[in-house]
Amino acid sequence: MPPLAPLPLIGNDLVINEDSCNLSCTYCLTGQSNLKEGHSLKLIFDPPKRDDYSPASGLGKRINTVADRLGDRFGLPLLKVTGGEIFLVRGIMDFLEEQSAKYEVLVIQTNGVLVGDEHLARMRSWGNVVLQVSLDSHLYPGNSYRVQSESLHTKVVRAVSRILDSGLPVEIYGVLNDRSVGELPDFAGWLASFDNPPTFFPFPVRGPDAAQFAVRPDQIGHIEELVERYDEFSQVLPPRAYFARLLSFYREGKRTFRCHLPRLVVSSFSDGVVTPCPNIWFSDMGNILGEESENLLTKLGSSGLYQALLAPKPRLSACHGCFTPWDTLSMYFEDEITLDELCAAPTYAPPRIRGMIEHAKAEYLASSDG
Repeated sequence: MPPLAPLPLIGNDLVINEDSCNLSCTYCLTGQSNLKEGHSLKLIFDPPKRDDYSPASGLGKRINTVADRLGDRFGLPLLKVTGGEIFLVRGIMDFLEEQSAKYEVLVIQTNGVLVGDEHLARMRSWGNVVLQVSLDSHLYPGNSYRVQSESLHTKVVRAVSRILDSGLPVEIYGVLNDRSVGELPDFAGWLASFDNPPTFFPFPVRGPDAAQFAVRPDQIGHIEELVERYDEFSQVLPPRAYFARLLSFYREGKRTFRCHLPRLVVSSFSDGVVTPCPNIWFSDMGNILGEESENLLTKLGSSGLYQALLAPKPRLSACHGCFTPWDTLSMYFEDEITLDELCAAPTYAPPRIRGMIEHAKAEYLASSDG
């Protein structure tokens, strides 16, 4: 395969204080990652640490620099901010508001527990926020890997319901596991009952420990039932082709289809670390806060790891176990969905983002590795 062309990046997935969260999801990917020493020590399961954002605070200086260096270099139209749980950071709304003015779309991922009416009203006023909310089921048994008590689950569902009633565009990220999959159609029906229904993206549990939580072969029928009832729940579901990929993943026992995500989105951390894939934190490519930042920005897309990540067939074992809502980008590149279907999602709807994605695909098809 020849060297890759410069990346046509559309987004930065900025992870803030990933080891600090107010929930302790049993299958948490941070708790399984070996990218950093703190991940291998499973600090995500320790009591959450509060932090403070201001332009002058340590965190503030770092995340503003990380966002600006990537955003300015690539002219990014999309910023996604996630954690950990970012609403543990005092003053985080000031950072989010500052960033919302710089991008066509600001995607904010949260478990929702700490998001109040004042947060929602303020985010609505910015006009370009998409909330991605993590919830596996509206019923406690199906959400019990995410929360460890029914009382906490009730609090979570109350918070998510408030978000769904806010009028903001919302995507629900539901991890499919051996507890949640049996409630899949009921969960879709619950989400469809809201006046402003979200889009529901169910996707497999992943990471090195995924096998102990995974959907069993005898449970795949629950996903098939949802597909059979697609028309009933279509208002809250991604394109039908999404489920063809999802069922392929389970029937084949692994990912067999190509991924294009690393050519479009980079992942960065609040300590400056940059890694090429937002889904699986493979490799520390360097620190964008350090003296090597210019070299790091230059080699994005050209390292050998990108050759493996963007190969026609998944090469790495971690890739074999990966399928996420980001996959709709790859589906468009592989002609499994149309540009209109992709950009029906508010994340990709702005004309500039739509145009950049269309142009990136055209360049890919024209390249010798397309």
